[in-house]
Amino acid sequence: MGDRLTRVSVATVGCKVNRFESEALEQSLRERGFQVVGPGEAADVVIVNSCTVTHRSDRDTRALVRRARQAHPGARIVVTGCYAQVAPRELVDVGADLVVGTGAKMSVPDLLERGARGVHRDEPADPVFGRFPEVRGLRGRARAYLKVQDGCEAFCAYCIVPYARGPSRSLPLDRVREGLASLGRAGYREVVLTGVHLGLWGRDLGPPQPLGALLDAAEASGIPRVRLSSLEPGELTPEVVDRLARSDVLCPHVHVPVQSGSDRILAAMGRPYGSNRVRERVRDLAGRIEGVCIGMDLIVGFPGEGEVEFEETVRLVEELPVAYLHVFPFSPRRGTRAWDLPGRVPPGVIKRRAARLRELSQKKREAFWASQVGRTLPALAEAPARSGQALRFRTRNYLPLEVPWEGPRPADEVLVRVDALDGDVLRGTLVPDDAYEE
Repeated sequence: MGDRLTRVSVATVGCKVNRFESEALEQSLRERGFQVVGPGEAADVVIVNSCTVTHRSDRDTRALVRRARQAHPGARIVVTGCYAQVAPRELVDVGADLVVGTGAKMSVPDLLERGARGVHRDEPADPVFGRFPEVRGLRGRARAYLKVQDGCEAFCAYCIVPYARGPSRSLPLDRVREGLASLGRAGYREVVLTGVHLGLWGRDLGPPQPLGALLDAAEASGIPRVRLSSLEPGELTPEVVDRLARSDVLCPHVHVPVQSGSDRILAAMGRPYGSNRVRERVRDLAGRIEGVCIGMDLIVGFPGEGEVEFEETVRLVEELPVAYLHVFPFSPRRGTRAWDLPGRVPPGVIKRRAARLRELSQKKREAFWASQVGRTLPALAEAPARSGQALRFRTRNYLPLEVPWEGPRPADEVLVRVDALDGDVLRGTLVPDDAYEE
């Protein structure tokens, strides 16, 4: 490695799993004697943990590589992650010295010490949990993330992730318990269970484990609140909804990757459900769990999506008790089935449709927030609020509240009354414990 290669900066593009893995990589680097520095500080090595789910994430990764080359002359530029797995030569072409695929991500410290250059790409199906430090809290955050699953086997027509991440691999149940216990000892009061396809957890274990076993471990962990990163519509079974409805630990917040409200487009995407299944599961959630926050992923502009199909998506969102949307313009990925599909939607049409869905998302968010005014809820402090002498809290059902506060940030949940929706800010007030009536 040499004495000079001590200061390492890590930049992350993409999802919560990537953010988690960057934290794990930073700890591994520290344990090997590297000094991890923040953005803007002088660095001898810059590592970009990449994403390739859309053209935009590819572009953002390439831009980070170019900026790193300009800001840190002479530094070694390393790119790892999903983009590095599927298109390593593109990253070499824009200036990366070392490109490391997903299966070799945690080998980066070894590769740096050896002075490696070029492309190192293990198969992503490697059992990475065996050498991966799963337990991490994101710096400066109130919550921690525990990665319990990696990979995907759905092979939806639009998605490159199964090719970049490989098949589903689950963290064994005893390791899940160990991870939760470690986070509890570290003082975390909220843990997010995350994975590339969380609902597949347990199916590859020997013997296979049901998702309920993961929820059992969460509820027995002693951590006050555990949040699930996302579940597919078919995974929101009556049993899972029942667990969420009666749990004092599992947060009433569910993010559902739906992608379209058109049965024809869902079939073309290779999604294993129709719009009626989405309606059934979302209404069941809302009917069983008071104040549940339901988020939804949607892709706009999939090949063949006409105005009729788009309006079916709009109607689905309008009629369901959804709290917010994540809207993704369709991004063709070479190597996926959608790459060659006819009926490409013009970029201008995609932009217009995405804007309309985002406007609808804002209306849904405001309506959900307004529906919660007057409730008294347990909440965790996250960070200073935008206004002075206040903290931003987060309720179990994912409401962000600005609450007047002086003194140190509380580590445990406090009771907060939701007072008002003030523009795009929810405002609340601290209340005594005996005022809690939920």
